[in-house]
Amino acid sequence: MSEVTFCKQFLSALDARPVKLSSDHIADPRQYPAQNPYTLPRLPAPHPQRPTAPSSASTSSSTISITLKPMKSTQPTVPLLNVAPSTTSMYDLKSSYSTTTSFQVSRIKILYKKKPVADTKTVLEVIGPDAGNEVEFSIMVMGGAVSTPVTSPPAVAPPSEMEKGLAGENVEAGVAQGPSGKEAAASDAFWVDLHDFVIQRLKDEREGERLVGVFKKAWESDR
Repeated sequence: MSEVTFCKQFLSALDARPVKLSSDHIADPRQYPAQNPYTLPRLPAPHPQRPTAPSSASTSSSTISITLKPMKSTQPTVPLLNVAPSTTSMYDLKSSYSTTTSFQVSRIKILYKKKPVADTKTVLEVIGPDAGNEVEFSIMVMGGAVSTPVTSPPAVAPPSEMEKGLAGENVEAGVAQGPSGKEAAASDAFWVDLHDFVIQRLKDEREGERLVGVFKKAWESDR
């Protein structure tokens, strides 16, 4: 018998059988051939490894040193040592700076490479794995932030009328101080505030960055 003849007979035999089982097909399990259950052999227990204490080199490489440097020279710089970048969030850095300087946390903004970062991100997500062991973040304290004293001030005598007048003059003089106009628009703090305001109103970070870029380009071309 040739191969072609065998294939034809085999296919004709298959055609006589149903293509698939009917929807009401029922198999009687009592007609199955009796078989002994097969149990897989138990695997040998692996030899437990001896626990090794982490070396000092690996411990030191998992932490970094962070410097929180404010944009204004009148505000203090806060160094942070042995910071775990994978578990420390940007809000933790703000809280550390607030604890040291007594500024309100809500008035503190952290920038990395002149760009604001979200409080929910970790340090490792912001700087990346190749940033090194020493990282510097910029700190910007928003307007209206006041340093809350830790201890209560001592009781003093009420000021006289002359002292009140001098204090009022000093307050008025202090209001007039600081950059304004084009000088304020040329500072990085102004564009960071504008960036945060636009993103907060639009609720779209990409569109907010695009609009701020358009505003800044138009302002620079008109200077």
